[in-house]
Amino acid sequence: MTIAAPPAALPRVFDTGSPVVLPDGRHVPVAALNNAATTPPLATVVDAVVGMLGQYGALHRGSGPRARATVEAVEYAIEAIERFLGQPPENTLLYTTNTSSAINQLARLLDLGPDDVVVTSEIEHTSNNLPWRHQSAAQVVEVRADDEGALDLGHLAEVLDGLRGRVRLVAVTGASNLTGYRPDVATLASLTHDAGALLFVDAAQLAPHRRIDMAASGVDVLAFSAHKVYAPFGLGVLSLPRSVLDRAPVDPGGGSIDMLGADGSVLWAPPAERHQTGTWNATGIVALGAAVSAILDAGWGTIEAHERALTEVLVDRLEAVDGVTLTVDPQRYRVEDRIGAVPFRVAGLHHALVASALEAEHGVEVRAGTICNHRLVRRWVGADDAEQARVEAAMAGGDRLASYGVVRASLGLQNTVDDIDRLVTGLRALVADGPTLSYRAAPAEECWVPSA
Repeated sequence: MTIAAPPAALPRVFDTGSPVVLPDGRHVPVAALNNAATTPPLATVVDAVVGMLGQYGALHRGSGPRARATVEAVEYAIEAIERFLGQPPENTLLYTTNTSSAINQLARLLDLGPDDVVVTSEIEHTSNNLPWRHQSAAQVVEVRADDEGALDLGHLAEVLDGLRGRVRLVAVTGASNLTGYRPDVATLASLTHDAGALLFVDAAQLAPHRRIDMAASGVDVLAFSAHKVYAPFGLGVLSLPRSVLDRAPVDPGGGSIDMLGADGSVLWAPPAERHQTGTWNATGIVALGAAVSAILDAGWGTIEAHERALTEVLVDRLEAVDGVTLTVDPQRYRVEDRIGAVPFRVAGLHHALVASALEAEHGVEVRAGTICNHRLVRRWVGADDAEQARVEAAMAGGDRLASYGVVRASLGLQNTVDDIDRLVTGLRALVADGPTLSYRAAPAEECWVPSA
């Protein structure tokens, strides 16, 4: 079976054919299976950025032909991003550095008090967990999930009903970076709105894999990162109602005011502008605009079909490797339309050693660890309280390799069955013979490094 990305069908990823040199001297192409962590730029993104830099000028900080060209390029990109999100007309965009910073800003903007409740879940990425606990005074209540990482919607309905009148926000992932699970966003929106709250979706993993229509599905607030969507130029995006912004900015500075009085009084800029302080990341906005335009031009039908086919191959072939255990029932990927993020364990080998050996011996990129979802991974490995305490003490002492974890392979536009075959070949070799190179532990970096 061959699944490729024909130039006429899928956007082309920049320079995917460049080989790497392995420690034994072999030159091999990279099998990039860590796309949930970050994605390479699309070729059209590189072209757009290079073209923009040739006429780059002050954005909102002056006049002249270069300034005008930069403003026009940014405005064109913003329109594309709004289309990509299906953004409601009452919303506007704020630009940050990544999803984490966007969620932190949202938590501060909402100005939640101790009587307010934020409902989140057990399967959230750390970035959609910690901000609600450390950037707000609200009570945080978590919805249960099963061992496969799927939300218990009955429990969510029960929580919302029991806290009716106090819930200000329901904050959930649009797609899990660990298990690929995608909740029914429209159902979440209906339950959330019935409780009088806003629905926030962490779309860092959803945005590159499935069509988003905020207006049609009822999503009020959404955040994602450009580097997950083939535009790695340091941009995060937060789409939220303008009404949330009708307050003093949480990060005041240049561009947030229209006038500063001699007595210190402030005339704030309009709500949609006062929170976008300092010089915007114009390059990142243009890059993201080019990426989402390429995705929309290719069509979600083509992109989703490509990924669904590859996900089925990935799950089928991993399931067939003796010594490899998928931590999510593979049937869930076949019937639930999860995105292509698949966690697994290799018998007898530390998760980080597996990832290091796949890189050094086979040129395969994956991710290993708890992958920002510590509690679900703990459930999978069965760490009791005593083991948890031992792990935490060792890690606090600098040994990050003391952590339990899994290995995750995650798919992107550029992947083919050849990439999956490289992964499976590497895993079979590791199961049969172990690593062929000698490695030294690098506890601070949570990896192993080939010994000289």
